[in-house]
Amino acid sequence: MKLKKVTSLALTTLMTVSMLAGCGGSTGDSAPATTDGGSTEAASTEAPAAETSSDATEATDTAEAGEAPAASHDETYTVDFYNVAANFQGVQPGWYGKIVKDKFNMELNIIAPQVAGDGAALYQTRCAAGALGDLIILDNADMQECVESGLIHDLTDVISQYPNLMKYEKQIKEFNSMMGDGSKIYAIPLEMNNNGPTEYKQLHVYSYPRMGWDMYNEAGAPDLKNLDDLLACLKSIQDAHPTNDNGDPAYAISLWKDWDSQYMENVAQLTKWYGQEVNGSVLIGTDNSIVPLTEKDGAYYKMLKFLYQANQMGLVDPDSATQDWNAIVSKMQDKRIYLYWYSWQYGFWNSPARGEEGTNYVEIPVADTNLYQASDTYYGDGRVLAVGSQVSDENFARLMEFLDWYASPEGVQIQHAGTEGLIYTVEDGKYTLTEDGLNRFSAEVIVPDELGGGNWNDGNNQINQWIVASCDVNPDTGEPYASDMWSTTIEMNQTKTTKEWSEKFGAADDVEYLNKNGMMTVVPSINKALAIDTTDISLIRKQCGDLIKDSSWRMVFAADDADFDAQWDEMVTQLEGLGWADLTAFDTDKYQPMIEARKAAQ
Repeated sequence: MKLKKVTSLALTTLMTVSMLAGCGGSTGDSAPATTDGGSTEAASTEAPAAETSSDATEATDTAEAGEAPAASHDETYTVDFYNVAANFQGVQPGWYGKIVKDKFNMELNIIAPQVAGDGAALYQTRCAAGALGDLIILDNADMQECVESGLIHDLTDVISQYPNLMKYEKQIKEFNSMMGDGSKIYAIPLEMNNNGPTEYKQLHVYSYPRMGWDMYNEAGAPDLKNLDDLLACLKSIQDAHPTNDNGDPAYAISLWKDWDSQYMENVAQLTKWYGQEVNGSVLIGTDNSIVPLTEKDGAYYKMLKFLYQANQMGLVDPDSATQDWNAIVSKMQDKRIYLYWYSWQYGFWNSPARGEEGTNYVEIPVADTNLYQASDTYYGDGRVLAVGSQVSDENFARLMEFLDWYASPEGVQIQHAGTEGLIYTVEDGKYTLTEDGLNRFSAEVIVPDELGGGNWNDGNNQINQWIVASCDVNPDTGEPYASDMWSTTIEMNQTKTTKEWSEKFGAADDVEYLNKNGMMTVVPSINKALAIDTTDISLIRKQCGDLIKDSSWRMVFAADDADFDAQWDEMVTQLEGLGWADLTAFDTDKYQPMIEARKAAQ
């Protein structure tokens, strides 16, 4: 999520500090942070014009020098796909599974550590066995470790034979220049685009308070000066609507645990509202500062206390500590949650019809915020894709064929919008969402048997990460791959909600409003392969992370202010006993090169 100015980006290479989120505006895929919600309530601006990068053209010409080996499809190949981004485990089902099976005679067996239970143990066990997966998605640092351990296939001599991958040759080479001795290609960054390294082309910011327009107006459409005002507005909404239209309990805020890593993820995403992003044990600010997560003046404490105060007011769903992301999706679709904070959550409710009714969710400004907004992930988002070193030559050719298609206009458009006919139509080169396409994330769309059958969402691409971000431009249309950024969708989304929002706030969209009012700082998205944890730091990080997660959840449900503060102080004391000072010193040194590269890119 980003915006920038072009400078020397030789340094601006690899490790993203933005949680997974390529360019937003995707299709509502359920990754922590990187997707958008499909057909959303778009702002009243034209989709940004873009042209194919000259770098991409040159890369394609270079790729013509070699020809990829033919891949046999005679035997069905079940691909073990180790994937830290996946929220699903098992063989890819439904319509996307059928496309992959029909085109490549492949089945994608997704191995998802965040679903499996003990993800760290699964990772260590598979690494020890010498076969993490046939295809592998990892965070940058873990991929570097796997390269050094010999678990990753060398792509150096073959990647030039795959023209769609070579459209992103510059970005791929920049990342791999920091792997091993820098001369070989092992991994493909994810969420790349060719719009340019300093661009932010989204219709919406990534993380910000969002409420139903009808309910906000019913509460008096108050101007929100700070978080106290936000909570008061949410309380007014919940008091008026303790249930949804079906009589099911509804709450202002609903949380989930299964995305937690080294901290409480729901808190970490909200820190961005106040100019800091959580990275490991530290907070990195829009002013390029690095401070420990435990700083009491920091945004982690501030937003944790915000959730605690919300719970004190009865605004937090009591299911929060036990439910998972799938439960959240169901509640959003049933309008049982009144505060969104991810842009892609729009897709689970918003539609042009609801926009005309005035019930779509929209951004509501909070005057004292200074949003930390990362630019579009030109160089990648901090995760990478690779092939396992143990695969046979025959299967290697099949996997590379699949990856090249995954980066092709056809493959990318399917990932970010679905299939022609069911989800969108094409007329005079313009893509237009169908009724099913508009509603695919907010309602049950049944897929015809000949296209794979079942529910559209269940059959959606469960890889949940893309080589090419949705904000990149489809050369077949001249518009972004993201369906919410198509000119036809933007036109459809000029609704009662959009127009009334613009009239009240004096801006075309939230990006314009926040920029105009000095409430957003766009920071370059830097993708660097940074220092790998030592054995001692890894142990400290695990112990400290477990303590932070457990303590954070307990603090949300603290009995009173004194209990909240006592628990915070106890957490900090215990962290100090676990080696917190060593961990924060390590992370401060670790992220400093990223800060320097960011400065160079501005």
